[in-house]
Amino acid sequence: MSAADEANGTLDVIVVGGGIAGLTAAWMLRHRSVLVLEASDRFGGRMRSEPRGEYWLNLGAHLFPGRGSLLDALVAELGLETLSIPGSTTAMEFEGRVFPTRRVEAYPLRLPLSLSERIAFARAGLKLRTAVRRDLDSAARGGRGTERRRAELDRITFAEFLGPLPRRVEGIFRCAARRATAEANEMAASVGIRLFAQVWSGPDSEISLNLRGGTARLPVAMAQQLGAAARTGSTVTAVEVEGGEAVVTYCTGSETVRVSARHVIVAAPAHVARRVVRTISPPVERFLRSVSYGPFLSMAVLTSERDRAPWDDVYALMTPGRSFDMLFNHASCLRRGVRRPGGSLMVYVGGPPARSLMESNDEEVRDVYLRDLYRVYPSLRGHVSETLIHRWDPGNTFRRPGVAAPPAASVTDGSIHFAGDYFAELGNMEAAARSGRAAARAVMDALGSARVPPAAMARPATGWRA
Repeated sequence: MSAADEANGTLDVIVVGGGIAGLTAAWMLRHRSVLVLEASDRFGGRMRSEPRGEYWLNLGAHLFPGRGSLLDALVAELGLETLSIPGSTTAMEFEGRVFPTRRVEAYPLRLPLSLSERIAFARAGLKLRTAVRRDLDSAARGGRGTERRRAELDRITFAEFLGPLPRRVEGIFRCAARRATAEANEMAASVGIRLFAQVWSGPDSEISLNLRGGTARLPVAMAQQLGAAARTGSTVTAVEVEGGEAVVTYCTGSETVRVSARHVIVAAPAHVARRVVRTISPPVERFLRSVSYGPFLSMAVLTSERDRAPWDDVYALMTPGRSFDMLFNHASCLRRGVRRPGGSLMVYVGGPPARSLMESNDEEVRDVYLRDLYRVYPSLRGHVSETLIHRWDPGNTFRRPGVAAPPAASVTDGSIHFAGDYFAELGNMEAAARSGRAAARAVMDALGSARVPPAAMARPATGWRA
């Protein structure tokens, strides 16, 4: 894109939002005149990480899908590298002990539970496992499943689906459900089932790899390649359609700018999209209004231990009853061969507990998290060299009971297209990237362009037109 293009209002497309959905859309459209406007001072949205020598601190999304995914194609195209995760991804700390099992089905037998708790846990687990198998089978058939059963799961909460449970068993499921930034009694049952399907889907899971150097390397690389066409510090205040063209008003510093384009892709959170888009059809407005977000509060920890540590063989650790729901070991993917000194961990809590803890300042949050970290891994004491805290509000998206399933991958409303991770049962990087690609394909179809970069053709996605 040239400065003359922008000044003369001849842009093909403006992308509002520089998260992975917006950047993917812009990347697919980079052979056209495109402008990306990001309000914050960085690209990537919830893909945030900070380099620390041979390690990195991840503060948000961190699990990448494997071969055949859109993100895998983008990573390869940009010359980056994903790493497999050797540590257990289903470990649990319970009643002061760490259980590094690789099969969640083993929990009812391995955890120190009473007989009645084991039976209740096993029954709920079997019910969930059956539902997950149906979900995976439906996904393999392209989403074709039993509509009546799906509608039933959309009407009830995940807690209602599980049924009454003993207090300690319920606490385990509540902790797991908060990975979707909501309580089990807030989300639709289908969302909770999809959450567990990610854990049980094996090598085809969308949560199987890490990016060497940290998650943010991907959006940073994309923005660098887009050059002047990608801009931070540019807050969009209005998207309107005037005289057959889309007009975007944005602020940068003390300057207000208006620029026109043939199409606009709004890749911002649903509530932001509702606020800035002034010409929006009732069906699209209703859909955007139905999207819910929950918060999460994360802390990255740089460690300084020199020898083998108890957490080396664990990647993901669920911690029911602690101030954080999950602990992730982001140095796990580097634990091959000689053990390098130091490491990188992340802890977070989601949903209502996150919002409550957010009322504390960073020092208080740090103290609360470290207190429980030392209880989980006492040998970590004295080896914390740095902590970073980030408040994600809004955080991830989830669906409430009674809310219809989202459209396939994007929404087109005239010359305005909507993209984001809220076009999925459960928000994640791959879903967001696919949504951005779907919006880009809609723009290319409208512009009459048939030339698409090879990576854009992996796993074609469809959109929905208002």
